[in-house]
Amino acid sequence: MKIALVFPRTRYPSGQPPLGILSLAAYLREAVPGVVVEIIDPTFAAHPLAAMRSRIVEGGYDLVGLSVMTSMLGEALEASRAARDAPSRPLVLWGGPHPTVLPEESIALDLVDAIALGEGEETLRELVERGGDPEGVPGLWYKRDGETVRNPPRPPIHDLGLLPHPARDLVDMEAYARAWYSLTAASPELRGTSVIASRGCPFSCTYCQPTLDKLFGVRLRRRPVPHVIDELHELRDRYRLDAFMLEDDTFIAHNGWAMEFARSLRDSGLAFKWGCNVRADLVVRNPHLVEEMARSGLVQANMGIESGSQRILDEVYDKRITIEEVREAVDICRRLGLRVGGYFMLGAPTETRAEVRHTIEYAARLPIDEAAFNVTTPLPGTYLWDKTKEQVGTAWAQFDYYRHSVYRSNEVLPAWQLNLYKKWAYLRFYAFTPKRAWRIFRDDVLSVPGLRKLWMRMKRF
Repeated sequence: MKIALVFPRTRYPSGQPPLGILSLAAYLREAVPGVVVEIIDPTFAAHPLAAMRSRIVEGGYDLVGLSVMTSMLGEALEASRAARDAPSRPLVLWGGPHPTVLPEESIALDLVDAIALGEGEETLRELVERGGDPEGVPGLWYKRDGETVRNPPRPPIHDLGLLPHPARDLVDMEAYARAWYSLTAASPELRGTSVIASRGCPFSCTYCQPTLDKLFGVRLRRRPVPHVIDELHELRDRYRLDAFMLEDDTFIAHNGWAMEFARSLRDSGLAFKWGCNVRADLVVRNPHLVEEMARSGLVQANMGIESGSQRILDEVYDKRITIEEVREAVDICRRLGLRVGGYFMLGAPTETRAEVRHTIEYAARLPIDEAAFNVTTPLPGTYLWDKTKEQVGTAWAQFDYYRHSVYRSNEVLPAWQLNLYKKWAYLRFYAFTPKRAWRIFRDDVLSVPGLRKLWMRMKRF
């Protein structure tokens, strides 16, 4: 079989390669002799939609699999239409968060033949081994004679160490390395990429859960440390990279694993600069662990701070951290010489103008180096969605947490005003804080790599 795995990213280019479908591709190549797997990733194309469409139509594929997130649904539909126009008449398979949390709606689409729920490696392997016949394949729903057939669910993979490393050779890694900006605050000259060492999340924040549990199961699973270190050797030796960002939702959720990783990385001689995502409360409880991570090359810790309002953190997001813990965690990281990034959301259900303004001022006054401000978006399948879906609707094309508010209520800001607040948040944080403004001018504006990465980030604003 000839298979195309499509990541329909046509807006907001990023230096993060699509590791999900690259993992699927690597597993298929290893598990199914003779299979031909291609990645269609229009991220860096001059005309992304046209490039994606022509590849699908002209590729002669037997199966077109799409990674579908709600924020990319419009592009996924365009890719599916292209598959319908292809002379080879490929099977159109959707996977990823959107069909997993909205299976009935997804399988009902005329452009979709089958959907994969949850993890895709074993499901896709079995489907390909059967020549594209979905009958009896756990984890698949499909159509037969106008009816939906719902195969039983597939349990998550127990041992992630059995999976091969993502097939990064199937995308333009040089373009991704040039575009990568995850550690720009540390140095815009770094060439890096994303790495994922685990699947799942043990926490219950309303804007993510239970979607993560449906995708990856309720138990946090980690790759063996030697398996991750081996991947890092590949990144250095094959792609000449010197940095990485661990994209795991919460890297330090398991102390023992994180400590083993930090010590193994330090002993490996790889000399990578790296960053990760952390929770403030776990940093406060485990400062010795963060210190060990810093010794192994950690240069940046990113925190999901979300809001400066304890009410929003508690009542809306169920974050289970306190404002005091955030400040203490930031201070710990700063004492260790780490750069700190903060993620914030504006426009939560019931959030007032005063609370939005307070969050913006709170972020600006925190001694952190970077901030990302996004619009609170109750994505389908989450607890936040369940609480607000009557006010949110199903106009999926508007589910763009970079630029739009989908929540409609008299209690919160109108969308146009919220977008103005978001722009002000970036101005207040960077332009009106002299130290940060000088850092951007010095490291980004006066540096060709930095300026290129700054422009890419600004496209999201």
